[in-house]
Amino acid sequence: MAEFEEFDADGGVRFELSGRLDSAGVERIEAALVETLRRGTANVILDLHSVPFVGSLGIRMLISLARALQRQGRTAILSGVQPQVLDVFETVALGEMIPIAGNADEAAQLLAG
Repeated sequence: MAEFEEFDADGGVRFELSGRLDSAGVERIEAALVETLRRGTANVILDLHSVPFVGSLGIRMLISLARALQRQGRTAILSGVQPQVLDVFETVALGEMIPIAGNADEAAQLLAG
């Protein structure tokens, strides 16, 4: 079951996602995550260290969120991506659209400049 929590982070806000980002997981969190992001004004770190699987709908959700933030002049960075998920992201060249940091500290440094 996918879930997310919001935390303050240097240079922005960190959303810690957990669970599988498959069709059921995305359906469960997407609307709430989008609404939470819409209300914010800070850059966003999407921490995926507790996400063992990302399917095509999860990738679509991440791209949509990053594009929406970019239109608002904000930045999204992915962090803590597990190796099997990172393999998928590399296959679809997701890192070319959304920066991927090794952990939340590296992501915060990217946001800080």
